[in-house]
Amino acid sequence: MPARTASILLHPNVTRERAPPARALPARLEMNMRQLRALVAVAQGGSVHKAASILHVTQPAVTRAIHEFEQALGLELFERTAKGMVATAVGAILVERTQRALAQLAQAEQELAEMGVVRRSSASIGAKVTHRHLRVLIAIHEHQTETAAAVELDVSQPSVTQALREMERIVEADLFLRTARGMLLTRAGEVMVRRTKLMLHEWQLARDDIAAQLGNITGRIVVGALPLASTLLVPRAVTRLKQEYPELLVTILEGTYESLLDSLRCGDVDLLVGVLRYPIPCSDIVQEKLFEDLLSVVGRKDHPYATAKALRLADVIDSEWVLPYKGAPSRRAFEQAMHAAGLPLPKNAIESNALVALRGLLIESDRLSILSRNQIHYEELHGMLSVLPIDMRGSERPIGITTRADAKRSVGLDALMRHLRAVGDAMKDGPH
Repeated sequence: MPARTASILLHPNVTRERAPPARALPARLEMNMRQLRALVAVAQGGSVHKAASILHVTQPAVTRAIHEFEQALGLELFERTAKGMVATAVGAILVERTQRALAQLAQAEQELAEMGVVRRSSASIGAKVTHRHLRVLIAIHEHQTETAAAVELDVSQPSVTQALREMERIVEADLFLRTARGMLLTRAGEVMVRRTKLMLHEWQLARDDIAAQLGNITGRIVVGALPLASTLLVPRAVTRLKQEYPELLVTILEGTYESLLDSLRCGDVDLLVGVLRYPIPCSDIVQEKLFEDLLSVVGRKDHPYATAKALRLADVIDSEWVLPYKGAPSRRAFEQAMHAAGLPLPKNAIESNALVALRGLLIESDRLSILSRNQIHYEELHGMLSVLPIDMRGSERPIGITTRADAKRSVGLDALMRHLRAVGDAMKDGPH
């Protein structure tokens, strides 16, 4: 069935429905595409009869799919009334998330068409693909061989090969190239993997939304933390989040902006926290500024320059330096400051974005670096590093949150963003 995004009209009483007593849900809800299609069709048609017509299947097939779905959840998804079937509160959650998930496959079709992939079949990808196809696609991508994917999925290697061939026939494009380095994604494969991950992510969020409806704020949030946000902003916000919702699982990932952005765009990361990029690098993300951060020139506690009352960049230009990688926002800000002062860039500087290594290099020598005081809050507090009295105005960088533009956030993610804003407000005047 083609992905449909029509809004679902709920019975007026459904939105005021009292939540059932809190109960545990499975850690993951397994997707069954037949049941998902039936769910959306019944919600759209308001009856099994109309749903069967939409899906071109028999009424008993629709009834069985909905019954199996409700049995697996232990929850009713529809109220059976004289006027038809109306989604319950839980059913409405599943319908919305399912529509969003199926829309990812529709978007994949559009992107493939824009790339020149011409599909001869009149049936959409979303109407034919199964959960098995999607799992095999992701497993091969992650492990790069059909054999390793089979081990991961606990199935035979021939069944993995068969599922991939079936999916390539449905998409009508090759999804992988077989090379000496393993199976690598084609351009069409990249589109399908990204959209499939976003689809699976919507389905996991459905589980979190249902748990919240039943009184349990659970699930998992993955935070991509850029270097400047890793010392104070993210830890303080996550600590507050866990105090509010102890059952939430939180994973904090560090990495380059490019790698974390890729993870954000495919649903592997829920939000990115750190220096914002302008212009925004792609149209499917949005940025929210929290505060501006100023760079400082930093050295060890007893650095020869540490006791000076005032310094200029020209006074320390001959020092040995540890600088961020070329292209990093802080590196660009430093280069702009040096250029504005009419100074040459340091020669033979050590490059490092790792705070642990950078701290060791500074403590063990008279090297200098440029860092935010937010990054070295604890090193400065405990007397390991000191900030030199050099005016670095003009090196400010916007710090904030990056999310997917079309994301529908869970209760937990909304709470984390609320705490990030509160911590960010407190950091506007510097670390404390």
